[in-house]
Amino acid sequence: MNNFSLENNNYIDIINDFRNLIDFINYNDVLIEKMFHIFEKHFNFEIAGIFFNSPDIYGINTLNLLIKNKNNNIQSIEEKFFNHMSEFKQIIKIKSNIIQSGINNSNNKNFENELITPFLFQNKLLGGICIISENEILKTDLNTYNFLINELLSIFKLKYLYSEQIFKSSVDGLTGLYNRHQFDINLNQEFNRSQRYKTPFTVAMIDIDHFKNINDTYGHQFGDFVLKEISQIIQNTFRKTDIVFRYGGEEIAIIMPETTSKKALLPLEKLRDKISKHNFNSKNVTISIGVADFNNDIKSSTEILKKADKMLYSAKENGRNQIKVFLP
Repeated sequence: MNNFSLENNNYIDIINDFRNLIDFINYNDVLIEKMFHIFEKHFNFEIAGIFFNSPDIYGINTLNLLIKNKNNNIQSIEEKFFNHMSEFKQIIKIKSNIIQSGINNSNNKNFENELITPFLFQNKLLGGICIISENEILKTDLNTYNFLINELLSIFKLKYLYSEQIFKSSVDGLTGLYNRHQFDINLNQEFNRSQRYKTPFTVAMIDIDHFKNINDTYGHQFGDFVLKEISQIIQNTFRKTDIVFRYGGEEIAIIMPETTSKKALLPLEKLRDKISKHNFNSKNVTISIGVADFNNDIKSSTEILKKADKMLYSAKENGRNQIKVFLP
C-alpha cells in the first residue's frame, strides 16, 4: 500500500512538473531550461538534448544540449542524433545550442549508455530528446520512464501546434513562400546582423514580366499557376540559406546572407535563363530582377530595399528579361 502511494506521488509530481511547462510553450529558452530541470530529477546523465521540430521547411533544426562535463566530440553527438531523427523526416540544416555547466573535463569520452527518443504524432515528427551517460541513465523504474515520455509527448504536441500556427501566419497560401510581413522581419534581422558583424548580404527583387497581360489573356488561374511554378523554380535554384518571399502580387524577393551582389549574379542569371526557357503550358514567361547589397553607406534596411526596387524598375524600363545591379 505504501509503495503504491509513493508511486502515485511520483506520478503526481511529474504531472505537476509538466503542467507548469504549458505556460512557457511560446518561450523557447525558458521551456528548454525547465525541461532540462525535469530531466535532472529523473535521469543520470552527462549530456541531455532537446529538439523541437518545426513545420518551417526553411528553418534551422536546433539540438539544445545541456552538458554537465565538457566534451570534445559534440559534433558526433549532433550527427548521431539527427541521423536517428532523419529516419522520420529529411533534416538538412542543423546546429547545436550548447548550455554548459558543472565540471570541466577535457578528456574525450565514449558514452556507452544513451537514450534517443523521437516524438511522433499523426505521421509528423514533433521532435526528440537524447540522454547520454557513461553510467546507468535511468534513476526511475520503467513504468515511471514510460509515464514521463507520455507527458513529454503532450508538451511536444502543444509546441508543434503552436509553431505550426506561427508558420502558417508567415507563409503565403498560394506559393508556399514566406509572406511580406516575414520579409520585413528577416530584412531587419539581416541588416542588424550585417551591421554588427560587418558581413555582406544581398536583396534581389523579382517581377514577372507583363503579368497583367498574362492574367487578362489566359485568366487568373493560369496566372496563379505561373506564380507557383516560378516560386518552385526559385526554391530549387537557390541555397537553403537564401530565403525567398512573395513580396506582393507578382513580385518575389530573395534575401541572400553572406553574399555580395557580385556573387549573387551567377545564381540570379541562372534563374533568369531557366525561367525564360521553361515551358509554362507551351507559353513563354520572363522575369526582371533588381539587385542591391549591404555596404557601409546604407543606413537602414529600407534603403537597401529601395535601391533593389530602383534597379528592378530600371530592368523593366530597359526591355525586361534582364538583371540590373545597384553600383554605389
